[in-house]
Amino acid sequence: MELVDRIAKHRRMAESYRDKYILQTVQEGDSYDEWEFTDDAVYTSPYFVAEQELVLKDVATSFDTAATVEAKAYSVVFPDWKPVEFKCWPADNGFVMRNRWEGTSVDGETMGFYSISFVETNDEAQITHWSTYVNDEEYGPFLEKAIGARGPFHGEEYMQALARHFEKHSLTL
Repeated sequence: MELVDRIAKHRRMAESYRDKYILQTVQEGDSYDEWEFTDDAVYTSPYFVAEQELVLKDVATSFDTAATVEAKAYSVVFPDWKPVEFKCWPADNGFVMRNRWEGTSVDGETMGFYSISFVETNDEAQITHWSTYVNDEEYGPFLEKAIGARGPFHGEEYMQALARHFEKHSLTL
């Protein structure tokens, strides 16, 4: 893939992530356009999988299902949760995106947080590494209100907290 095409694809990948959340279609099972992972792609996050590197093909929940579960869980308490600010920086080897997420709870409280993701790709724009960072000072209280849990999480703890929230509210996929 030519460099100019790869950079353009990286921008489309980042913008599709944003768009699926702005339209709130992720909670209905929609996945990000053009996101393709290599067989050995890994995910890291000090908050969601502290000190671990997850090989995506080896985890029990696929990334798109995990995104749907997360968005659906958050929408119970924050029905309008979505990005309100988005910036991306596409490059030859991937992209960086920063989102400001906000939502107003069913009891009228507006809360938000920033997330920053670094996505690295190979020459064919397939994802090899994805990492996400959040600030616990904002995200922690949001998450406590949204699902009744706070990180940092280890292993499958985050998905388990989401599963408990699903059970509590009789949610299904």
